[in-house]
Amino acid sequence: MVQMASAAFPPGGHVLSWGWFSIELANLLIILAMVVLFVVALLVPFGRTHVEVPGGRVQRDDGDADGDRP
Repeated sequence: MVQMASAAFPPGGHVLSWGWFSIELANLLIILAMVVLFVVALLVPFGRTHVEVPGGRVQRDDGDADGDRP
């Protein structure tokens, strides 16, 4: 089974080297994608809606329509 996998995926991907540091291009792209997703998750608002009330103020809507939350 391992021999079949090694035949399907030949070794020797693109390797980037900077002095003592080397990394395969595929691994570098995966790491960069994970960092981008992490930053997007920090910046994108999640689960918040804002309702404009009379007077021009913006109030956060917590989804409590009947007002029974303390």
